[in-house]
Amino acid sequence: MKEYSYSQAIDFFKNMPHFIPPKGGGAKKDYFSLDAELMLLEKLDKPQNKLKYVHIAGTNGKGSTTSYLASILNEASVVTGAFTSPFLYRYNEMFKVNGIDISDEEFAKVFSEVKPVYDELAEDGFFVSEYEFLTVMAFMYFLKKGCEIVLLEVSMGGRMDTTNVIPAPLVSIITPISYDHMTILGNTLTEIATEKAGIIKTGTVVVSATQEPEVQKVLRDTCKSVNAPLDFVEPAQIISRDIHGQRFGVSEGLQYETTMLGTYQIDNATVAISAARKLTEKGYHITEESIRKGIANTKWFGRFTLLSDNPPVIIDGGHNRQGAKVLRESLETYFPGKKVTFVLGILADKEVDVIIDTLAPIMKKCYTMAVPNPRTMDPQALAGMIKERGIEAEPLDSKSTIEDIKNQSDVVCLAGSLYLISLFDKA
Repeated sequence: MKEYSYSQAIDFFKNMPHFIPPKGGGAKKDYFSLDAELMLLEKLDKPQNKLKYVHIAGTNGKGSTTSYLASILNEASVVTGAFTSPFLYRYNEMFKVNGIDISDEEFAKVFSEVKPVYDELAEDGFFVSEYEFLTVMAFMYFLKKGCEIVLLEVSMGGRMDTTNVIPAPLVSIITPISYDHMTILGNTLTEIATEKAGIIKTGTVVVSATQEPEVQKVLRDTCKSVNAPLDFVEPAQIISRDIHGQRFGVSEGLQYETTMLGTYQIDNATVAISAARKLTEKGYHITEESIRKGIANTKWFGRFTLLSDNPPVIIDGGHNRQGAKVLRESLETYFPGKKVTFVLGILADKEVDVIIDTLAPIMKKCYTMAVPNPRTMDPQALAGMIKERGIEAEPLDSKSTIEDIKNQSDVVCLAGSLYLISLFDKA
C-alpha cells in the first residue's frame, strides 16, 4: 500500500470539487447519490456499521449542540468521536476524539488506506466526492480509536447527505430548521424539513428543538411513518445573563451555567441535555454532574463569541435568515438601545437581502469584506446594497483596521459567514 504524506492528502482534497455532484456514475438530479460512497464503504468492510451514533441535522445550531454534547460525554469518560463541518483552519478539525483533532500523521495514514479503493472505483467510472471521501475516513478513524459514540453532524440537508449511510443511530437530533441552501433543499420550510428529516430511521429516538409549525408537522409525520419516538424540547428558563455567561433552568428544576453567549445557545444546550438523557436511558453512564460540568466547560469559537471588551467586539458565524435573526436578538439583548458597527462578509449564494434587512435596524455603519471562499460576494457590491438601505457602508481596506473601527464604535460585530471566522485569531 502506498503511504501518502499529509501534504499530499491535503493537496488531493484541495483539487476536488466542493459541493458539486461527482462526475460519472452516481450523480443524481437532486444533489448527491450515495451509491459511490456506499460502494467505497463496501470495499472497506462497512466500517460505518461497527459504530454507535448520534446524528445531528438542522439549519442552525448543529455545531454548538454537537460541542455541548461532546463536552458532556467527555465529562462522563465516554470515548467520543465527532465529525463536523465546515472546518475553519484545517481539515483536521473535522475529526475529533475526546475533543482532540486528528494528527497529521493519523490523517495521512487513514487517507492512505482509503485512497487505493477510491482509485479502483474511479477507474470503473464511479467518482467519490470530497465530503464522501472525508466521511468514509471519519468512520475508519473513529473505529480505529475505539469510539463508544460518534457524533455525526450533517453537512447539508440530511436525506442525501454523505453522513446518511449509517444504521439507525441511538439518537437523532434536529436543531432549528430554517431557510438555507434553497437551490438544493427546496424553497419552502416543508421541503427543507423533509430533506433534513431524511436522517430519521426506524430504531432511533428523535430529539428536536422548538420548530415552526410546518417543520413540526414534517417531523411528526416522518417519525410516525418509521415508528420513531419524537420529543420536542421545552424552552429553558433564563435565570441570568451578561456578556460573560448565562444561567438557565430546565423543566425539572435543574439549573446550568454556560460561558457560551447568544440567546440561542441556551436552546442548543437544552437539546444537548435532552440527548444526553436519552443516551443514559440506553445504558451510557452519564451523571447529572457530568451534564452540568459538560455544559459549563463547552467552548465554540465564532458563535456570538466576545473577542474583546471596551468596546465589546463580537464575532458570529450566522449566515442565513435564521442566523441573522438570532444574531440581532442577541445583540439587542446584550446591548439594549445601542447601534452596532458591523464588519460583514457574506457568500453570494446566500439570502443577502434578507440578512441585510434583518440586521439593518441596529446598524450604525457597515464595513464589508470578502469571505475566504470562491463563492464570496464582492465587498463593493455588498456595500452598495447596504447603502441602498440608507446606512453608511464601505469596503474594509488597509486604511480602516479593526482597531480603528473599535475606536469609533460602541459595539462591533464581525458576521455573515462561518468562513469569515478563519480570518480572526482565536486569541
